[in-house]
Amino acid sequence: MAQLLWGLSLHVAFKAPLEAVTVACEQLRARGVTPLSFFGTETDEPSVIGWMPAAAVYLRDPDGHLLEYLAMLDENPRPERGIVPWSEWTR
Repeated sequence: MAQLLWGLSLHVAFKAPLEAVTVACEQLRARGVTPLSFFGTETDEPSVIGWMPAAAVYLRDPDGHLLEYLAMLDENPRPERGIVPWSEWTR
């Protein structure tokens, strides 16, 4: 079985309350985990996916799989905004 999974990288999203997603970067960092943006760069705030809309924070587990904390926003989709940092979305 291990040979079949060699090189396989999974992406798993976990539904979370918005309050948990907005503090996730700080909490992950406090535990020695690097929070990532939608684009895979280190971040201090969630990314907002405008066409959903949803706020998300990503991280890699020890095996390299991509994990995502995702909170749907109670707003109308704004696909023209693309994917932006939380601070830009809430301005």
